[in-house]
Amino acid sequence: MREEEKQISMITKSFEVLELLSKNPCGLTLQEVVTQLQYPKSSLYKIVSNLQELGYLGREMDSSRYFLSRKLLTLGVTAFNSSNIIERSKEYMKLLRDEVGESVMIGTLIDDEVVLLEQITGSLDFVFTLKQGMKFNLYSTAPGKVILAFLDKSKQNEIVDNLQLEAINEYTITDKELLKQELEIIRQQGYAADINETVEGVHCIAAPIWDETKKAIACVWTSGPAGRLPKKNIETIAQQIIECGLSISHNIGYRKV
Repeated sequence: MREEEKQISMITKSFEVLELLSKNPCGLTLQEVVTQLQYPKSSLYKIVSNLQELGYLGREMDSSRYFLSRKLLTLGVTAFNSSNIIERSKEYMKLLRDEVGESVMIGTLIDDEVVLLEQITGSLDFVFTLKQGMKFNLYSTAPGKVILAFLDKSKQNEIVDNLQLEAINEYTITDKELLKQELEIIRQQGYAADINETVEGVHCIAAPIWDETKKAIACVWTSGPAGRLPKKNIETIAQQIIECGLSISHNIGYRKV
């Protein structure tokens, strides 16, 4: 094998390792990686050792499981920000924060979860502050549902078919047909709401952000105590969030024909 081919092979294997670990958030041992990828243990040992040395993998001392580090999030955010989407969102996120008082967040779909990319802290005395990189499922959270709702139907059905709908509480949707029905409602109304579905006493509302090809590439949302975001106000606040999403979309090239 030529040196060039060998290097490409190692690069391919490295990304396969990263992709495998992204699907196993609890981590995998070296032997488990070998078993699943079916590559020689010696070459995979070199790869995980190098990735760990570079800071892209962590390793549990007691179980020797390898897991993805938060350093990879930095690369993801940088890639997402390459067209200044995050920077071009902040002005409108601040305006929405000033209108609703609650913290305003922006996130995007990575694999089968929505990942928080940026937030503008609320102006009220008590507000929710989340960690960058926090992940949200696609069936009980507003950002997850709104992203899922606006995927093309084939992709949406593929994801829903593979979702494990675990009951977080009594309000969580655990029936896939009911979830599909709600996704259709979300498409029609233009926003998604999480009313106690993830955390009782907390409501969340999200709307999509569109790119120049008219694809929903991200979402903007706010969340707060049910007392400050009561059901009777959801539709009004949702319209403000929809407008924020559209403003961000127009600022990155979206044009509705």
